[in-house]
Formats: sequence, structure tokens, C-alpha cells
Amino acid sequence: MSASQISTAQLSLLKACLVPAEEVEPHWRDWRGRIDLEHLDEGSNRLLPLLYRRLEAAGLHDPEMARLRGIYRYHWCRNQLLLAELRRLLAALHDLGVEVLLLKGAALIHRYYHDPGIRPMSDLDIMVRPADMKAVFKLLRERGWQARVQADLDQMQTRRLIHAVDFRRDWNGRGLEIDVHWTPLHRSTWPGAEEAFWVRSLATSVDGLPCRVLEPTDQLLHTCLHGGAWNAMPPLRWVTDACCILRGDAEAIDWERLIEDAHRHHGFLMLRAALGYLHEAFAAPVPEAPMRQLAMNRPSRAERLEHQLQTHQIAAARLDQLLLLEWFNHSRAYQRAGMLARLADFPAYLKLSWKLDHWHQVPGFVIRRLAARLTGKAYSSR
Repeated sequence: MSASQISTAQLSLLKACLVPAEEVEPHWRDWRGRIDLEHLDEGSNRLLPLLYRRLEAAGLHDPEMARLRGIYRYHWCRNQLLLAELRRLLAALHDLGVEVLLLKGAALIHRYYHDPGIRPMSDLDIMVRPADMKAVFKLLRERGWQARVQADLDQMQTRRLIHAVDFRRDWNGRGLEIDVHWTPLHRSTWPGAEEAFWVRSLATSVDGLPCRVLEPTDQLLHTCLHGGAWNAMPPLRWVTDACCILRGDAEAIDWERLIEDAHRHHGFLMLRAALGYLHEAFAAPVPEAPMRQLAMNRPSRAERLEHQLQTHQIAAARLDQLLLLEWFNHSRAYQRAGMLARLADFPAYLKLSWKLDHWHQVPGFVIRRLAARLTGKAYSSR
């Protein structure tokens, strides 16, 4: 979500989670005076475990601490289930000779948070090389995982219309989800887009099981571009994630390359907005030189239009705006293809992007969106 979407109450919550311990209390009191804990937005809910630890570190005593402690313990337990599943998957893929790169929550907990309870995860995100996708899909099916969209996964391996495939399965009455990526950014699906991320990635291990994580510059880029796009569930945690990366690895950030890669992956304006907000609102350690470089750049009209579409509320977007955004994303995978080839594959891309089982469901999806817009109701493909 963009900084402009963050409310005054959410800003107070973020500050309570990020300022030094001696400055936490006024932000906590301001936030509590603005909200009702019984009717809290989901994005704010996901910061409550971190808030609990920050209040605890600040030595604050409040009647709500017991509730916050329970929320922290809930997410600690849930994340332990997900991380246990990750360990089993890493062991099985290691036996197959498949290298795994951790993304998002698992990677951030491992390298920056170091406490499974304070950074809630709704799923696991891993990245594998395109050549290993078939083996990974086969292993997941054998272990009871089902792809969220019934698609020809072999064909997806070669055409790469989207950046990841979601797999789900039930375990002890709980729904678990693993997103298998072959590129970390959903706007970067062209052949070879993932190679530099692999080359620069860092070797690590989880309970002795080898894996990799993005190096700090790529991790910051991924966090800012993923968090900056509009989401029905406001992902406030991109702010805390980015601040953790900057505070933990500030000296390792290659600012020049960060800006170059933001251009390459069509996210320059999103990065500029994100870093500007972090620098201004949270005193994040972003040097002045890259801030000046970001401010001096003059994006094209097409870049400005795409940024507006990416950060606009999708549920409120006109159909032509939605299709234009999808066309921007789809065309990246076919940079060398002609217009006819791109048009021919566009329905297949829409099917996967909108998580439909068959391409002939696309017209029905469009009609439902139009009906929802006319009646003023938000519509989701999920």
C-alpha cells in the first residue's frame, strides 16, 4: 500500500512499533485513543505481536497487555507450524538436489526478526529455479498439496505467464499455503529476470538445512515493491519489514544498484515513494545522495500511469484500468514478441492472474466485476 493510504491511527501504531523504547508510550496512548481493538483492520492486527514486544521492552503496564500477549502467542504457534512445514519441505527438496531461496516472512524472520512470534505469516513463500519447477510441483502433489488454480503446470514452466503458483493443503484442520515462485517480483516474469537475484543471494541454513535468502539490496527492493502495491488487506508490515532491513543491513545496501534495479523491474516510482516515506516518517537510514537521485528522475507518462494503476484500489478500478494494468504485467513476459503473439496469450494470462480454472471463465469474471461496480460492492476473484 502507498504511504497516502496509511491513516493517522495506523501511523501511530507503526511509530509505537519502530521508535526507541523510551519513545513508545505516547504513540501507544495516541493509537489506543483512536481505535477500537474489537474492530481493528487486518493490516493493523498483524502488527500487534510486534507491538506487544515493543511495549514489553518499554516496560509499559497496561490492561491490554494480556490480550496482546495472547495474540503474540497465537502467531508464534501458527508460525511454528508453517516453519515446521518449511523444514520438512527443505529436507525433501535438498534430497532431490533442488536449491531453495526463502522469500517474504520466512526470510525476514530468519535474518532480521529472529522471533517467530512477532512477524505473522499467512503462508510460506519460496523461490526455485525454473528448471526445477517440474520436480517441485511433482513433490508437492505427492505430499498432498493442490494447486489453487487447475492449470497445466508443465506449460506454465515454459510460458511463465505469472510469477508464482499457490499450493494449498489441509493439516489437522488448518489450511496451509505455499507459494512457489520462479521470480520474486510479479512484474518481472520475462526469461532470465530471476537470474541476478540468484547470483547475489546469500547462503544460509534453517536448522541445518541449506537454503538461500535475498541479499540486503534485493531484499529491500522486494519489500518496497511488494508492499507498495494496493492490497485489499493493507500490508502495513512492509514498513516494519523495510525498517528492519535498513537498520540491520544499512551498510550493505548498494543504493545505486537499488535505483537501477527499480527501473529495470518497473517499480521506480514505488521505490521513490516508499523510501521517501520511510526517511521522512521514521528517520530510516536512507542517505541523502540516493534521495536526491530519486527526486531528480523524471518518469515517463507511461510509468506514471502504471504507478497510478498499481497503487489504486483494484476493487474500485474501472474495467479498462484493470485490463490495462494486467496488459502491462503480461507484456513483460513477451518483451521480444509482437503484438499479435501478446494478444493471443492475453486470455490465458488473465485466467491465471485472476485465479480462474479455465480461460472461458474470463468473460463471466468481467461481467461480475461490472455488476459489482454498478451496485457499489467490492468484488474479489478469491
